[in-house]
Amino acid sequence: MIVIRQPTLDDAGAIARVQALSWQATYRGMVPDEYLDAIDVDAWAERYRGHMLEDLEGFVPYVAEVDEEIVGWALGGPNRDRTMIYSAELFTIYLLPGYERQGIGRRLMNAVAQGLSGFGFESMILWVLTDNRPAREFYEALGGVYVVRGAMDLEGTDVPVVAYGWRDLDVLLRATGPGDRVD
Repeated sequence: MIVIRQPTLDDAGAIARVQALSWQATYRGMVPDEYLDAIDVDAWAERYRGHMLEDLEGFVPYVAEVDEEIVGWALGGPNRDRTMIYSAELFTIYLLPGYERQGIGRRLMNAVAQGLSGFGFESMILWVLTDNRPAREFYEALGGVYVVRGAMDLEGTDVPVVAYGWRDLDVLLRATGPGDRVD
């Protein structure tokens, strides 16, 4: 059974593991191998614990569990780029390898959209690696519209990215289905 819920401090290690394994499986060939091979899951977990201790208004984190194992996570909040028309941003959505195409990503997207909407956000943008075709197709299938190209600085290496946006979060909510009731 898939459960979508808000994370606790105890989940930081599992969240870091999900993101690290997802990066290593998905981004190989898109970002420098040296970066991927040097990922320190413990350091990422400590960083996540620190963020979880902060009271950040408007941020909505969710984890996905299958059989009580965290297999995915997502985080949305206020858009970092205040010059754009999109009020919110999806910062992160990752699944453990092998859990793709099971509806988990769609349910995480729905939870984030619900959470953002609850804070009064009406639109959302996200950034994705240009070469990550499966993710781009996922966002397009959910009604995301190409916005702009850019680059992400990854320890001195510019990695090409593109942005997708939803000018109306209701479009994303309809595309992701009724969703789960998440507190």
